[in-house]
Amino acid sequence: MPHSLTQNLSQNLSQNLCRMGLLSLLALSPNAFSQQQPGAASGNDVTTESFQDWEVRCQRSAEGPSPCAMSQLITQPDSDQPLMQVILDYPPQIDDPVMSFFVPLGVRLAPGLQFSVDNAEPVQFPYQVCQEQGCRADVPIESSMLQQLRSGNTATLSMISPRGERMDIDISLLGFTDASNRIAR
Repeated sequence: MPHSLTQNLSQNLSQNLCRMGLLSLLALSPNAFSQQQPGAASGNDVTTESFQDWEVRCQRSAEGPSPCAMSQLITQPDSDQPLMQVILDYPPQIDDPVMSFFVPLGVRLAPGLQFSVDNAEPVQFPYQVCQEQGCRADVPIESSMLQQLRSGNTATLSMISPRGERMDIDISLLGFTDASNRIAR
């Protein structure tokens, strides 16, 4: 990916993520709960655990099992500026987990996204919504894909830039198995 395009997308996302905070990202996730800083909990309502490159956040609930989600914030390697966020959780009344991707504005929407694990055949899926903070796309994770993620090393999200260039963003799977076991129903 050309440096200037990557830098522009990174700066755009960084500014928007700072403005809206992770609360908005979590509010858009299928199983949203209160935003906290890592390791912090207001009135012990949210717990946070780290599993290598993944973070698990659970909302304490008196009404039943605590809803949990796992996430990873992908940053620019040379600047640590946010580039994308991925969240995996179990939405209510759906058996399989859903992976939500939050990407910057300035991508072509019509081609959608592609997601693959360790260069396997990619899954293609559309964007759900774009707002001033960025765009969101959800993909249901069937059991075969969940097994690929648990045994894989790297997942790749591919999108198309405004210039028609393919952009690949790698997602670390270090800690994915433990984090996904932690949030499993």
